[in-house]
Amino acid sequence: MRMRMASVLSTAALALIFVGSASEMRADVIFSNFGPGQTYSGNQWWDVGTGTLGQQVVAFPFVPTTTGVLTGADLALAMQLGSATPLNVFIESNSGGVPGSILDTLTQVGTIPTYPTTAVLNYTCSASCTTLNAGTMYWIVGQQSNPANDTGWMWNNTGDTATWYFNEVNGATGPWSVATTNNTVGAFDVTATPSNAPVPEPASLALLGSGLVGIMAAARRKVWKR
Repeated sequence: MRMRMASVLSTAALALIFVGSASEMRADVIFSNFGPGQTYSGNQWWDVGTGTLGQQVVAFPFVPTTTGVLTGADLALAMQLGSATPLNVFIESNSGGVPGSILDTLTQVGTIPTYPTTAVLNYTCSASCTTLNAGTMYWIVGQQSNPANDTGWMWNNTGDTATWYFNEVNGATGPWSVATTNNTVGAFDVTATPSNAPVPEPASLALLGSGLVGIMAAARRKVWKR
């Protein structure tokens, strides 16, 4: 009897946990310039770094298709020079068509491979993450993490074009110079939990709970009859 009741209780607890957290686990891609299956160009990229590599900071625009709370981003990257230190990545507001203030700082997951190997690296938002609005322009910014060394990254692209900005003073928020020689942008996507994601209502949770209690009571009565 005790084993059967423990099984029922475990099932009930798991069901409640699943229902309560289902909406929290959902994250959708709200912007992407990747090809199908997160494909990108392996022979086109922008250098981010110091020394002879050019711009230390690059900023690419994006416009979400859905309103949601930011969860992270994926970038197509390779390490060109130096040690495998993280690339600083920020989500910034739009200010008159150029990057404005930092809204979120993203944390790199994993290590960037060394060229010619490239990979899609995940960056997560784990603090108080911003709600990004559909139809509003934002900027994803990559910054040299240690300007004292000659580390460099290759941010591969897909051939998509847009007006984007850079600077050579390692300023995460500028001053900005517009890229004029080529306006292809880095390959990336942005993910968020949609604002319209279904959230279990208290009444629904109560109904589920009462149903589970009924199941437990029925199981107990069945044992007693034996």
